[in-house]
Amino acid sequence: MLAHRSRRAPRSSLETRSRQRIVYSELDVKSWSRAVPCCAGVRPSRCPACAAVSREPGKPLVIVGHGQRSRSVEGPPAPDEQPMVRDVRARRYRCRACGAILVVVPRGIARCYRYALTAIAWALALWGSARLRESDVRLRTSTAKLAGAASATRWASLRRWTRRADVLFGAAPNAAETLRACAATVASFAAAHAPIIGGPVPVDAFHGAAFCQPR
Repeated sequence: MLAHRSRRAPRSSLETRSRQRIVYSELDVKSWSRAVPCCAGVRPSRCPACAAVSREPGKPLVIVGHGQRSRSVEGPPAPDEQPMVRDVRARRYRCRACGAILVVVPRGIARCYRYALTAIAWALALWGSARLRESDVRLRTSTAKLAGAASATRWASLRRWTRRADVLFGAAPNAAETLRACAATVASFAAAHAPIIGGPVPVDAFHGAAFCQPR
């Protein structure tokens, strides 16, 4: 009889993941992917895990560089531009006080999601507020080619993102509404965070999403 294999990640992997903290830079994805900031430029001033100060006068540096990590981010770089996949190299640091690994990323990136927050808000606004067909929303947001009859008319990601709006944007739409109505509510929430408000909801949602607080 074959021995049962645990589906859990190795303990060392779980420990590393639990000690990892995401820190958001003031730079957006577009600026960051154009030129990766230097190590000192985005070094966190304080460790979010133990609150240790990065640098104290006359003392050794506490938060030190720990390499880079590359990840792909998908979506249009600006409203109504062609969707694309960009390579973003996150800056990694290690806190010498507690051992936590800090990963600094540009604002607008959601943890464990391939699409940028700007792209997700854009898609939800096109679907929920502008009432576009799911297939049209996908063409304006994703680089993936349509495959199969179902994907020609439906895009399951829109529903998944709407259900995870609290994690992605900190928004909590009315659970009694339809998912499409919830998507419109989430889009309005993201649009309200735009630095300059006054354009169409999808445009404001795109620009505002990067200023929301993902969990």
